[in-house]
Amino acid sequence: MAETTNLSIRIDRGLKDEADMIFNALGMNLTTAITIFVRQAVRQRKIPFEISLDAADSKVKTGV
Repeated sequence: MAETTNLSIRIDRGLKDEADMIFNALGMNLTTAITIFVRQAVRQRKIPFEISLDAADSKVKTGV
């Protein structure tokens, strides 16, 4: 097994609780879900999903 290290992050309590419920239903914990995300980012050499602004966000940036 590869050597592991600790990662400390701050996240909104409600968001964490929701994520815990979803990942538990999928049979994993938050650590496993984050590890999957990081492995995919490394494998794909990018964030493994699309990130974009929704209409409300673009109005804020442009001042419209």
